[in-house]
Order: sequence, then C-alpha cells, then structure tokens
Amino acid sequence: MNWQTQRTMSPAEFAAVTGKLKLSQAAIGRYLGVSERTANRYMKGLTAVPIPSALLLRALIKFKVKPVVPLWVSPVSHRE
Repeated sequence: MNWQTQRTMSPAEFAAVTGKLKLSQAAIGRYLGVSERTANRYMKGLTAVPIPSALLLRALIKFKVKPVVPLWVSPVSHRE
C-alpha cells in the first residue's frame, strides 16, 4: 500500500516511526501539537492516530526529513 493512501496507523507503527525519527513521546507530541499523554495514548492504542498526523509522519520517513520540534513552553508563562 502507498504511504499516501494508508489512512490509519497502528500503535506499533506509531512507536516505530517515533523510534526512526529518534524522538521521545514528549517531542513527538509537541511536533504533532498534542500533549505527551496523548502521544502515549497513540502508542498504547487507546486513541487512534489522526489521519493528518499519520500522513505527516509517513511523509517524514519517506522523504527522510528530520522534524524541527518546538521547545516546550510552560502554560504558566503565558499567564498575565
């Protein structure tokens, strides 16, 4: 199956992609715009990986792109 047409991503595949990209759960969560807890749920199969995220991660692997992960910013620092 072509990486562009496969819409689902299994927990094992999510973990494998995370490993290939050499990212922690926290980093993959920040990159995808979700919490570390949500990334953990993707890995455990408790929550399905969203289609856009699955496509993005497969594209990164296909084209050998190293993701630029944003730095973690405390939610407390945004309060006035």
